[in-house]
Amino acid sequence: MFRGRKRASFGIAFRRRWEGPAIPEEHAFPPLTTTDAEAVVDELEHAMAAYRAWIRKFNTMLACRTEPDPGDLAADSYLGHDFANWHHGQVNRFLESHPGFAEAGGFHREMHDLARGLAETTAAGGEVSLARYEAFNEGVDRFKRSMRKLLNEAWELLRYTDPLTGVANRFVLLPRLEQERERSRRSGRTCSIAMMDLDRFKAVNDAHGHHAGDRVLQYIARYLLDNVRRYDQFYRYGGEEFVVMLPNTASGAAKGVLDRLRRGLRRQRIPLHDGSHISVSASFGIAELAPDQPVKTVIDRADAAMYAAKKAGRNRVHVWQGGDQP
Repeated sequence: MFRGRKRASFGIAFRRRWEGPAIPEEHAFPPLTTTDAEAVVDELEHAMAAYRAWIRKFNTMLACRTEPDPGDLAADSYLGHDFANWHHGQVNRFLESHPGFAEAGGFHREMHDLARGLAETTAAGGEVSLARYEAFNEGVDRFKRSMRKLLNEAWELLRYTDPLTGVANRFVLLPRLEQERERSRRSGRTCSIAMMDLDRFKAVNDAHGHHAGDRVLQYIARYLLDNVRRYDQFYRYGGEEFVVMLPNTASGAAKGVLDRLRRGLRRQRIPLHDGSHISVSASFGIAELAPDQPVKTVIDRADAAMYAAKKAGRNRVHVWQGGDQP
């Protein structure tokens, strides 16, 4: 029931002036492409439409004193509706792994347990007390809030997604860095930032055209999204530059992670529209987020380290040293 409806791309929907972070501090979804985030939104909106249809039908039964649906009287009544068929069926993998998804399922079962009590009273010709009806409505609200939280998070991923590559853009990077800096200050844990730049990308555009360059950026973004760790964050900074944020990771460990990504990226054969293939490499610069310094400092340091990697021969990872500029 929840599949098949196509959605328009939301890539250009947030070209308006950015006025500050309206994003939640914590995101349990991993980095997603625009297509993946749209699929999550689509499933959640369909699921919520099914829940709203059931609520209307159930409240009509209570108000008009009609015979309750047999499914609402069953001991496992929460399983007898479209929402449960979806929740316990084939669900988007990003949704299924989100902790809020299981929480919403628990609230859904609780809501139907409360509804079953009201349906049993109605079926027996009794009067539903105000207290029991209010308890049911509170259960409905808990379920609705849990679903709304999931949907809002998925929508925020869309709002701050780069339309070409489908990854988060630089407008969300700065507030996320501020959040991570504050978390690092509180916990004492280190966060590393990496600036990544594709090597000799201008030559790709010159030799194959800008459409091929766009294809390369899209392919590389997809590769990195599929291979970063679940809680790492990935952003398009501009042009052929990307930023990787590695929470709870010191620069030495970050170097190992990024060396693995760098080697894997170099092995990729990227198909172009004319049937040919191209391979590219990238240079990475790493700097640790300093809790007592502006977040722009870590970006500048990672950028300086990346240029040091370029100067040393490209296709390598360099950790920022005190002698690097800035």
